[in-house]
Amino acid sequence: MRKNFIAALVVMAFAILDPAHPAGAQQGAKMPRVGYLAPGSAKTDASRVQAFLEGLREHGWVDGQNITIEYRWALGKLDRLPELAAELVRVQLDVIFATTTPAVVAVKRTGTKIPVVFAAVSEPIEIGAVASLARPGGNFTGLTTINRELMPKRLELLKETTTKLTRVGYLANPTYALHQLQLKEMQAAARSLGMELHPFEVRAGSELERAFVGMAAAYVGAFIVQQDPLFMSHRRKILDLAVQSRLPGMYTASAYTDDGGLISYGAHAEDLFRRAATHVDKILKGAKPADLSVERPTKFELVINLKTAKSLGLSIPPSLLLQADRVIE
Repeated sequence: MRKNFIAALVVMAFAILDPAHPAGAQQGAKMPRVGYLAPGSAKTDASRVQAFLEGLREHGWVDGQNITIEYRWALGKLDRLPELAAELVRVQLDVIFATTTPAVVAVKRTGTKIPVVFAAVSEPIEIGAVASLARPGGNFTGLTTINRELMPKRLELLKETTTKLTRVGYLANPTYALHQLQLKEMQAAARSLGMELHPFEVRAGSELERAFVGMAAAYVGAFIVQQDPLFMSHRRKILDLAVQSRLPGMYTASAYTDDGGLISYGAHAEDLFRRAATHVDKILKGAKPADLSVERPTKFELVINLKTAKSLGLSIPPSLLLQADRVIE
C-alpha cells in the first residue's frame, strides 16, 4: 500500500515537471486574454486577422494555447461599436486590440484603463487617443496609417489614371471622426490639381446607391473613397455599383483592388496589423502603453487592376504601371 502511494507521488511529480502535460507548467497560470474590436466582420477582415495572428505567433502567442482572443465584430454597423466596446471592458482582459479609428473612439468613451493597441488609426492625436506619437502618455498606443497625408497623392494618382479628369466624387461618412478636417484638405488638394471635389455623404451601406446616383447626376469622371471602416465593410457593394456606373475608383487599401477596384494606394494594412502584435506582446510582458511610441507605416502599396481598367476602357500610362507594387491582370 505504501509502495503504491509513493509510486503515485512520483507520477504526479513527473507530470508537474513535464511542460507538455496539461497539469504541468500551465497549471495555475493565468492565460492572457486579448479583446479584438473591429467595425467589419471576420470575412471582410480575414487577411488582417490572419496578419495579426501571425504577428502574435512570431512572439510565441497562439490563440487557444497560451492566449485567448475575444472577438467583437460590428458587421459594418458602426453604431454597434460602443455596445461592443462596453462588453469587452466588462470582460477581464489584459489588452484590447481596437483595430481602427471608430473602434478606438468607442473604447476611449468607456473610460477604461485597460491597455489598448490600435493598428490603423489615421490621426491618433486629433481623436485624443494619445498625447503625441513619441510619448502616448496614456493607455493607448499602436500604429498610424498617416492617411490624411496620403489623400492628395491619391487624387494625383487618380488624375494620372483618368485623362481629362476635372470632377471627382468623394464618398465620405460625415460621422467619421476626422471628416470635416479631411474634407477641407481634400478640397484644397483637388483645387491644386485643377479639379472640383464633389462630396457625397454616406452614413450606412443602404445609402450607397443614392450616392452613386448623385455622382452620375453630377457628371463626375471618377471617385475616391474615404478611409472609413464603413466603406471597407461594404466594399463589395461599392465595387458592384462602380461597375454598374462605369466609374473609375481610387481606394485606400489593396483589399478593394483585389476584389475588383481600379486602383488603391495606402499603408500596407496587413503589415500594420502584424506589427501591432508586437505592441500587444510587449504589453503582455509588462510594458506600459504610455511608454510605447505610436509607429508610422514603413510599407506602402500601389495596386492597379488592369482587368478593371480594360473593362472601363482606360489605358493606364506605362509610367504609372512602373510605379505599381502590384498589377492585377
